[in-house]
Amino acid sequence: MKLKLSLLTLGLMMAFSSSADEQTLTTENNIETIEVSGDFQQESLQTLSASASVFGEAEISTRGASYLDEILNSAANVNFTAGASRGRFVQIRGVGLRSQFVDPITPSVGVLIDNINYSGLGGSALLFDADQVAIYRGPQGTKFGADAMGGIIDIHSNRPTQAPSLNLKLGAANYGTHEAGIAVGTGISENITARASIYQKQSDGFVDNIYLNDDTQDLDESVARFKLNYAASDDLNLGFVYHHIDIDNGYDGFTLDNTRQSVASQPGKDTQQSDAFSLTADYTGLSSVDIEILTSGLQADTEYSYDEDWVCADTAQPILCEAGLHPDHLEYYGQYFDAYVRDHERGSAEIRVKSKDKSWVIGVVSRRHDVDLDRQRTKFGNLPTQFKSTFETQNHALFAHKVTALQEDVRLVTGIRVESYTSDYLDSNAFDLESDDIMVGGKVALEYQVVPQTMIYTSLNRGYKVGGVNGEALAKAKDDGISIPQSGFTFDPEYLWNLEFGVKGQSKDKRHTLHLTAFYMHREDMQLKQWQLEGVQFAGFISNAGKGKNYGLEIEGTSQLFDALSLQYSLGYLDTKIEDFITVSGDDFDGREQAQSPKYQYAFSFVYDLNDSISAQLGFEGKDDYFFSDSHNSQAPNQNLINASVSYYSDSWSLTAWGRNLADRDLPVRGFEFGNDPRNGWATNTYVQYAEPRVYGLTFNYTL
Repeated sequence: MKLKLSLLTLGLMMAFSSSADEQTLTTENNIETIEVSGDFQQESLQTLSASASVFGEAEISTRGASYLDEILNSAANVNFTAGASRGRFVQIRGVGLRSQFVDPITPSVGVLIDNINYSGLGGSALLFDADQVAIYRGPQGTKFGADAMGGIIDIHSNRPTQAPSLNLKLGAANYGTHEAGIAVGTGISENITARASIYQKQSDGFVDNIYLNDDTQDLDESVARFKLNYAASDDLNLGFVYHHIDIDNGYDGFTLDNTRQSVASQPGKDTQQSDAFSLTADYTGLSSVDIEILTSGLQADTEYSYDEDWVCADTAQPILCEAGLHPDHLEYYGQYFDAYVRDHERGSAEIRVKSKDKSWVIGVVSRRHDVDLDRQRTKFGNLPTQFKSTFETQNHALFAHKVTALQEDVRLVTGIRVESYTSDYLDSNAFDLESDDIMVGGKVALEYQVVPQTMIYTSLNRGYKVGGVNGEALAKAKDDGISIPQSGFTFDPEYLWNLEFGVKGQSKDKRHTLHLTAFYMHREDMQLKQWQLEGVQFAGFISNAGKGKNYGLEIEGTSQLFDALSLQYSLGYLDTKIEDFITVSGDDFDGREQAQSPKYQYAFSFVYDLNDSISAQLGFEGKDDYFFSDSHNSQAPNQNLINASVSYYSDSWSLTAWGRNLADRDLPVRGFEFGNDPRNGWATNTYVQYAEPRVYGLTFNYTL
């Protein structure tokens, strides 16, 4: 593998290098201008010593995308799961959560929107008026801390400008889908600029409930954003951001026969109502340093609920309700409805001190996150059984980041973060648990600018994820019919070492760009979900395996094949292993692949410009099969999708006809393995939720 990488690196350097004569000299302005802020400052994606995928407004629009999961298949080694109304659980290089029920858990992949931390609230990732979506792969511990052990997704909406601006979007698609959004911005005064946007999408969804004769996986999503920038003086710039999000989606994703036709008598909800803000201040009036202050706050109410048995028990419908009317179902199970209602409160404050030349940053950050859970599990005709918990956490961290120029074309990047974590858990089962940890992460990278168009780097990062409490195990610890081991009550922090080598190049004429990354990750005290199954009773809890390893390749790039034809592509290879993990049921998973880790992923998109006004795009994307979970062996099949779009552009408006999954494949996005059907004696089976079928629509955009 080292030999192959060395030969490939040499080939890239030769392809993107220029000879020594004056005619081939290339200035800094010729390097690709996509900018990101992964290492505390705006810099070109070409010079960032990390693996990242960046999507702009054009890529989002031509896919007809309105939510994050509709673009994730285009990023190498990025996967996602649903088990909800949206695919809101993201995995990067095999690292990431797959679901949340009772447990108050910390994500491995964080989500930031306009510098507000929405980690764990993935339903917030609506993309209207988004300027950029950046996906950083691998631990980003120095800047982001415990929420970014696997990576981070950083979304920024458009900034306000002095020039008046308008963005109007109208769209319609099959399955009763329609959307509308408007964003306006202008300069209020010489020193103040503002931008406001509002967006709503509604859809019947992709599930027909043939018992209720209703669309029970419907979408009803809206978001409003406001941004204000105030240049208070030559030395002081202030920023304010406000978000209001209202998600009122249905959830009815699973059936006993694994179809899109449900017979659930009590379909669930997947909702979020949230308000969030951020305040920033940049002061440059000191002689030697600049000071940046970032504060944010968020309050959110969420509900995640579902029909637990997925069936009806109506004697007037004996065929549709066959499973629900089965004697074993009525005696041992019954019609249960499960609801998880949470109240989230978050706050953060961060101070950064930067050198004038941006070569170093030191800072301190304090965060709190409080979650109150009210779980109500109701058997039809009975009063609900309640379980309540409160989980309060505080994080305090010191961090430093330094860029040292060893030579004119060689830079050493170093960073460290020391973070303390405390938590206090209290529930209605009288469990009162406290924990505290001190975790250390950081980065060391060496960057070599071979020629102006080509940079190679190697880096070593350490990320971490906090330990926690298994709320589901504690909720059922005193129940009859199931025995939870005490070792399943809590779990320890996980640490991840990431060794990376990368090459980033661009041809002198800018017709070709290529990013290649090879990585090896070592996971210590790996956090894995397992299940205690006893009859029809079950409980999931997180425990620490001995270790795990993840290694692979990522290749992304663009190529102008001809004047009218271009290619965008991404390729991912991922090999993962679980080591030293035996479940409570005695299953030995040592050496098995980790969940949500397809060995390969690919995405190719050909763009053909017929003329200055008409552009057509044809895309192919797919991934290998992969395990749904770390605690059973059910798998999602390999998948291959076809997407396409045709766009017409005028000076101020565009019209795009788009389609995704044009071959209409049924592809699972979540899978469980257990017994849920009384007709076969509660035999263990694999049950899946499907991703979107063939969808197509028309989108109109008007911009000024």
